[in-house]
Amino acid sequence: MRSRREVLKALGGLALAAPVLAQHQGQGAMGGAAPASAGAAMPARPIPWGDGQCAFCGMPIKTPEGQWRGRTFPQGFFEQTYSQIAFEKPRPAPHDPKRVVEALHFESIACMVNYAWVHGIRDGEGATFHVADRGAYDPARPQESVRLVPARQATYYWGERMMVVMNARLVAFADPAQARAFAERHREAHGRQRFLDFQTLWDLAPLPEMNLVALLAQHAGLLGGGDHGSH
Repeated sequence: MRSRREVLKALGGLALAAPVLAQHQGQGAMGGAAPASAGAAMPARPIPWGDGQCAFCGMPIKTPEGQWRGRTFPQGFFEQTYSQIAFEKPRPAPHDPKRVVEALHFESIACMVNYAWVHGIRDGEGATFHVADRGAYDPARPQESVRLVPARQATYYWGERMMVVMNARLVAFADPAQARAFAERHREAHGRQRFLDFQTLWDLAPLPEMNLVALLAQHAGLLGGGDHGSH
């Protein structure tokens, strides 16, 4: 896990994080380059759609039906950015060391990267990061259409005004051509756009999203438990 000194340093630099992500050109991103140190990818684990919660922010990984915390979300809104860290060997569950888990589940790409950053988990070192392919996403069949791909192989699209969970502004594509087509379709609606690869996301971590300062502080042990998961 990151030391308190490291986390406090990151918290002090968060004011600069969003502009850096917005301006970064994502060199090599369209090739989906893997980090040089990444080991063999392990398969993804089953997704607990029924009661699964994000390991970073605590929100459900499945779009709630009807109103939730005073808001109603479009069908499949949460599922399009589902992400997972699959472990080579089971590990103690967060906040429940008596229980072991084979994977951790996240509602947002940024939640996964930020959790891994603060807890010192690296892709290819006893763990494989997976992301949902936005190109296969069907809001009419959200859970059935989720197709996971290794995060290191995906192309990431950042849209300044794109609305996704936790306002992370990130979606992933298995096919770079689909990422380019998606960007073209939403050029006017999303404003500034960027393509990035996974190594770039990791280099920029912690990634901007809603309630990031409180969530990083909580996971680093600087704060007690609390409800930091609203959008």
